[in-house]
Amino acid sequence: MRSPLIHIAELTHTFDDGKTGIKEINLDIFPGEFIILAGRNGSGKTTLIRHLNGLLHPSSGRIRVNGKPVSSHLLETRKTIGMVFQDPDTQIVADTVFDETAFGLENLKTDRNTLDRIVTQVLTRLDLIHLKDRNPATLSGGEKRRLAIAGILVMEPAVIVFDEPFSNLDYPGTLSVLAAIKNLHRSGQTIIIAAHDVEPIICEATRMIIMTDGQISLDDSPMAILCRLESFGIKAPCAVKMGKPPQPWLD
Repeated sequence: MRSPLIHIAELTHTFDDGKTGIKEINLDIFPGEFIILAGRNGSGKTTLIRHLNGLLHPSSGRIRVNGKPVSSHLLETRKTIGMVFQDPDTQIVADTVFDETAFGLENLKTDRNTLDRIVTQVLTRLDLIHLKDRNPATLSGGEKRRLAIAGILVMEPAVIVFDEPFSNLDYPGTLSVLAAIKNLHRSGQTIIIAAHDVEPIICEATRMIIMTDGQISLDDSPMAILCRLESFGIKAPCAVKMGKPPQPWLD
């Protein structure tokens, strides 16, 4: 039996105001999966994913990454699991696209030749190399999301977690980010996407987990859950409403 990359047992988080964010979550995530974490706003999706690399600490329960407790291996965990937040502006700190992508490597004191090589490769891979000298503030929404991915990707994480990656993007921006995510999965990264709009990614995912009131309600293949999405407040793909199977947004 293969070992999980992420193991979560009886994970509970209660906020300072006494509100329960997640309760008794038990979950194993395996290498190479493409997981949609779906549910209504307030269902606990963001609270759960912020525990994966130690941005939040559980009130009880445990979480291990590669068999090691997150709480005592934070640096190693954050190299293994990269997080792309809903608002990319919160992650942008540098004055150029190149420098923004290089930020994490510079903090690790990576030598300049290696840094230049890795950053150039990643920007080329995400179709951002032609923007390397641009100020990130001048980029489109989709370009900013891809830049946030670039800043994570240079750290060579095994897992990339996205929180509502298509929020506030137009259709071309959504397609550009979707293509980047799809290529990441093809290249071997484990993908976890917290989303309430699942239509762009439902044909790409290998697994869907639905959360309700801080707990896991369903955990199955996306196609097995399709007919039950709307009972959990999740918008079903348009094709499903017409009695047809969902269609991928990209070839």
